[in-house]
Amino acid sequence: MVQRFNVKEGQRYAQRLSVQKRASVWKVGAILATDPSIPHARLINVADPLQTKTISCFALGDRAFYELIAETATGMG
Repeated sequence: MVQRFNVKEGQRYAQRLSVQKRASVWKVGAILATDPSIPHARLINVADPLQTKTISCFALGDRAFYELIAETATGMG
């Protein structure tokens, strides 16, 4: 079920915010499948690794909120 969302550990996403705010970059640290019908991703703030959050993979894949910017950490150049 997680595969249908195409969210994988190591991917990096930019959170879409208003023009006035700077977008934060989040790395997928883990995929949590506590409820197989609604998989979630544990995100780690790249600039502040102590800041984490958990969101559904469905929300992470919604381009209105997040944009995939790198498939893996090495893709950040």
